[in-house]
Amino acid sequence: MPFTITKMARPSSFWQESYVRIQKGQRLVIEAEGAWSPDGKNRTVWCGADGIPGLTGNDNFPLPGSNVGMLIAKIGDEVIAVGSRYDNPAPESGVIFLAMNENPAHNNQAGYLLAQVIIFD
Repeated sequence: MPFTITKMARPSSFWQESYVRIQKGQRLVIEAEGAWSPDGKNRTVWCGADGIPGLTGNDNFPLPGSNVGMLIAKIGDEVIAVGSRYDNPAPESGVIFLAMNENPAHNNQAGYLLAQVIIFD
């Protein structure tokens, strides 16, 4: 029987603990909905969990090369792109953390996402 929890993810590049532990190889599903806004440099740019299409983060971002504003997760030392849906085996064992793929130096974000985390045996 799967274990399910819904977590509100704030629009921040700082890791937010889900309080859910997973083992490497376990099936992990994360589904997210809602709207949030990364720092748009004096303008509001709303997006969903998939982030802003065509605008990728540089080396200052937690997951360089992925969309700015995308929902990302960290398990152990492994950072993964989640977006609106992730369904894969866990790449590492550990607690699941969630964040926005955003430059940590920026702090003008708004909104939130609801992320449903589902772990299968």
